[in-house]
Amino acid sequence: MNRKLALRLSAALAILWLAPHVAIQAQDAQAEYNRGLDLLYKQNRPTEALAAFENAAAGEPDQWSRSFMVGYTLRNYLKRPADALPHLERAVELVSNAPENLPYQEVIQCYEQLNRLDDALQANQNAQAALRAAARPVDAWFQENLAWLYIRKGDPNAAMRVAPADSWVSDYLADRTIAIDWNIRLTELLRAWGIADTRKIRLTLPVDRPYQKLKSAKISFAGRAKFGVRRSSGRGNNFLELDRKNEAAWPETIRLQLLVDQSRRSMLDRRPVDLAASAAGDAQYAYASENRDGLFSLDNDEFRALVREVTAGADNTGEKVELALNYLRANYRYGDRPQGGNVFDWWKFGTGDCGNFTYIAIGMLRALDVPVRGMYGIGSWNDPPPALPHSIIEIYDASTKQWFPHDPQVEYLYGTINPDYVPFTVGNPRQDAAVFDEHTGAWDIDTTWFYWNGSGAGSLKFDVRKSTPRARGATPARPALPDGYKRAGFAAGPPPGPR
Repeated sequence: MNRKLALRLSAALAILWLAPHVAIQAQDAQAEYNRGLDLLYKQNRPTEALAAFENAAAGEPDQWSRSFMVGYTLRNYLKRPADALPHLERAVELVSNAPENLPYQEVIQCYEQLNRLDDALQANQNAQAALRAAARPVDAWFQENLAWLYIRKGDPNAAMRVAPADSWVSDYLADRTIAIDWNIRLTELLRAWGIADTRKIRLTLPVDRPYQKLKSAKISFAGRAKFGVRRSSGRGNNFLELDRKNEAAWPETIRLQLLVDQSRRSMLDRRPVDLAASAAGDAQYAYASENRDGLFSLDNDEFRALVREVTAGADNTGEKVELALNYLRANYRYGDRPQGGNVFDWWKFGTGDCGNFTYIAIGMLRALDVPVRGMYGIGSWNDPPPALPHSIIEIYDASTKQWFPHDPQVEYLYGTINPDYVPFTVGNPRQDAAVFDEHTGAWDIDTTWFYWNGSGAGSLKFDVRKSTPRARGATPARPALPDGYKRAGFAAGPPPGPR
């Protein structure tokens, strides 16, 4: 047999041997893929499912679904987005000739989890272009996600340009007028605090801020009693001042009717990392140093050491603030409320409500010499009602000499507050719910405290009216909220101590 013929025969035999071997590999890969699906979706055993999908991907490296399920399991079940990304990117490469929505969506969300927002934006735009070029349907999710990414980058105007009409993004960014109708048992709280004999009180009204304006306030009383009523302001609050004049007693009940205009777009570009430090001579420095008899743990060396440790990698005050708040969110959970103690005791307890989040955040930021104060208001986000009180913070930026709101519980959007939240009251440095003002001779009272003293859900009504700009040519859609988006938790009780 000559050499050429021998080589041909050898090659033919090799092909005959390899053909069933390759077929068996593909068959085994399919079986491994099916086994992985069963382990993941029916048995909830993601680690074993991952191994099965990896075997399937090795046996059929050109099948996009194999690489996709490896990345999908790593990102969604094992919470390892950095490990998932190359497998998801490989799946996108494999579908490039016949684009599919799902691999593109997973890659985009993976970039987002890794906080690579510019890469996520580019991947989204590339995906839409590829799908359209291939005459494939583009899921409405892509427009919704693109708008969400712009929100995360602090560009609400771009978000509104690309958001589908009637989508949750348009709803989130919609301007709102919130009507509040509240029957308040006035004397019940005044008696509880021992100030029912005072001649003058000032009740807090919704605060005026760039994102919120009090449009109108009306008060009414039962009977023919005459009380002096006027509007005033101070310490960042709006007040409704009531003077008993010649009346023997306060009315048992008053009715507050309020209209509040809100525009959350104005604060989406504000984040703690951008704030400038304040100094001991600043007018607001009392909000950086008040310890309220140890409640904020500023005299606790262990608490201060914790704050120093978690902010050690920061280059400036703003970065320290953001690290501290992120650490709080990552390591403190909404749950059972601790009793007594100070903010460090609450921290060690591990769970609490919005009031505990707020007070721990105040302690952490004051340990960094940053002016911060609590803000208390009413959330109208329950559908159907009742609305519930919710506590957040305001942080002072010395560069702009302005306070900006921040929700210590909210992970996304740098703690931007819920769009249906109506802040009523910002506290004094001690965060007292009632403060005697020597200049006016009046008790300043946190109105939201009436909720906990007989004027709760049954006495409070909300009407939220939204005005959403429509995007021309946008397709109506209501995809799910983005992966990881969280709403603020509800208050389980009032903040610590009445005054």
